[in-house]
Amino acid sequence: MLVGGCATGGATDSNMTIQRQVAKGESDVLEFKTSFGRDVMETLCAFANHRGGTVLIGVSDDGRIVGTSCGSESLQAWANEIKQNTTPSIIPDVEMISIRGKSVVMFRVSEFPVKPVAFRDRYFKRVANSNHRMSLTDIANIHMQSLQLSWDSYPEDQSTVKDLSPRKMKAFLKRVRDGGRFKGEGD
Repeated sequence: MLVGGCATGGATDSNMTIQRQVAKGESDVLEFKTSFGRDVMETLCAFANHRGGTVLIGVSDDGRIVGTSCGSESLQAWANEIKQNTTPSIIPDVEMISIRGKSVVMFRVSEFPVKPVAFRDRYFKRVANSNHRMSLTDIANIHMQSLQLSWDSYPEDQSTVKDLSPRKMKAFLKRVRDGGRFKGEGD
């Protein structure tokens, strides 16, 4: 929801929830920033590639509410900048809230259905309370997972039955049987 202007109301239930979250500190779904910039967009991408999350602008890393000043044009410009610099485009929910008499901007994104999402052709993932750049393997794996595919779904044209290792196949089947996933012949 985009709230125009910096006019803010009193404490609401969502305001109290945000204050409790701020008191707990940053996490894999919550990030604090004192101002809007590149790192906000990287974090939103990392959240979209993870389980979603919230960025609060106007909150310092240690959880102090420092506030931010902006107008409805700033909120719209920030939302447009996020949309233009992410692929596929992220359109976050944006809300201006008042915490302890100071204005804080809240950007929320959900987990993106088809991943990964990039910021300026760079991909990020969320690990604990920080963003990490994704490797090529991470990018391929998260894409396959989001499509609910597996490398096992694809034929390997360069290999034959002769390339299979009977020792490794027996070890794999033993692990599967011991784990109770299925029973094979002779069980």
